[in-house]
Amino acid sequence: MQHDFRLQNILGLRERERDTAAGAYREALLAKDKLLAHIEELVREHADQRPVQSQSVMGQVDTQKLIESQRYQIHLLQQANTLRAQMQIIESECDKRRLVLVKREQALNSIEKLKVKQAAQWQLEQAEAEQVALDQWAGFKYWREQRS
Repeated sequence: MQHDFRLQNILGLRERERDTAAGAYREALLAKDKLLAHIEELVREHADQRPVQSQSVMGQVDTQKLIESQRYQIHLLQQANTLRAQMQIIESECDKRRLVLVKREQALNSIEKLKVKQAAQWQLEQAEAEQVALDQWAGFKYWREQRS
């Protein structure tokens, strides 16, 4: 059946589009996970600097070490804030890619439904054609019997 061949080509195209969209979505999620892990690492490093500052409160003041620790904490916070801003951009991209994936899935599903519908229609047409042929044969057989 010719429609089936055309639909098969379109179905293959839609599957490739869906798979490409799924890959892009997975890449965005992976980037998001990596960025989240990096932010968590920076927050841990920031927390690790607290003991250095608490030592200076207890009487052992190494002002140079304290200043360096505070500067490092500020640097870590700035990096974390920059990464959080990037996280918002990545989350937005994840949402866009997820929506593209949903659209591709819907397009694929509609083609699959159309293929099923056309197959059912073809089967119905074939059954009707068989019935017509059987009716003609029965009519011919009856006509032949009447002549004999």
